[in-house]
Amino acid sequence: MYIGPGRHCAALAARLAGYAPGCSHVTGCQLLKKPKIAATVRGLEEVLAREIGVSRQAVIAQLVGAADLARELKEPSSMISAYRNVAQICGYYRQEEVAAAAKAGDGGEVLARLNRLSDKELVDLIEAGGRHSA
Repeated sequence: MYIGPGRHCAALAARLAGYAPGCSHVTGCQLLKKPKIAATVRGLEEVLAREIGVSRQAVIAQLVGAADLARELKEPSSMISAYRNVAQICGYYRQEEVAAAAKAGDGGEVLARLNRLSDKELVDLIEAGGRHSA
């Protein structure tokens, strides 16, 4: 249900599967954390990607191209949005990884400093190629 009619919305997929609408968002999230369900979802996503001829690398390449175009058009918010999507695809926003990094002290402070940057400061950092310390 999550792939297809559920449109990658855990709550909608749970409701379509017959779970109570009032708690479908919680149920959907809990179900996606189960290893067998998560593996099934990944497998179905891979099959769908193969069927439509899309690869992770191709999507990332298109997003980086969009970010480059946004830079040329001087649209920093569009550029940041494209790079944010790349970061999500690469898994940089997974809560367990962010929490572990913060707990271990190996990036939590960097992440906090990046979150405090303004859009202009972030764009300057991106344009500099990350050579400057956040």
